[in-house]
Amino acid sequence: MMVDTNVIVDLREEDSAWFEWSVSTLARLVPDGLKTSAIVLGELIARGTGHAEIMTQLAVFEIEPQSLTVEAGIRAGMAQAAYRRAGGTREKLLADFLIGAHAVTAQRPLITRDPRRYRSYFPELTLITPETDHG
Repeated sequence: MMVDTNVIVDLREEDSAWFEWSVSTLARLVPDGLKTSAIVLGELIARGTGHAEIMTQLAVFEIEPQSLTVEAGIRAGMAQAAYRRAGGTREKLLADFLIGAHAVTAQRPLITRDPRRYRSYFPELTLITPETDHG
């Protein structure tokens, strides 16, 4: 299982509407082996979370950071090109495309609260979301 940025953010925000879902979902899926993309770490750092704090949050649920592969980088670029052809306005590569491509090429489901781009650009990706997860 791969874990998206928004689920890890929920762990810090106990008053979030998503805190309970995120915590219970991760706790239930720890035995399946939880991973996250190095891109997620970058997004968390950009939000102002310190490196030590991130690593502590990941350790609680035994979430192992994974490096992005060349194959995932290529797949993310293909998704970005499709997005631009469809009228998308962001020119720089979107983090969601890197995270989605990482999950697809690692052949792991992605735990996320924001499936919109993943569904559109990675239809083969299995998503675990509040709407699909019946724990």
